[in-house]
Amino acid sequence: MKGLLSRRDPNGFYVILALNNSEAKNAVSGFLRGRDILIVEYGDLIVIRCKSRSVAERIAKTLLSRGLLKIE
Repeated sequence: MKGLLSRRDPNGFYVILALNNSEAKNAVSGFLRGRDILIVEYGDLIVIRCKSRSVAERIAKTLLSRGLLKIE
């Protein structure tokens, strides 16, 4: 988990990759209320970009516990 959130993209967002399915979308939708989170569907992946490290960590932990996190 630490390596996943150790770096930001050039725009200052933490980037999380998840499988593109309805379960992953539902898991992430609970974090969207009033936060700087961008979600883009890219083929069989969902790219989740988040400004807040703590929110990104909670999203990643939720996806990991459900087996939906794409780890390279």
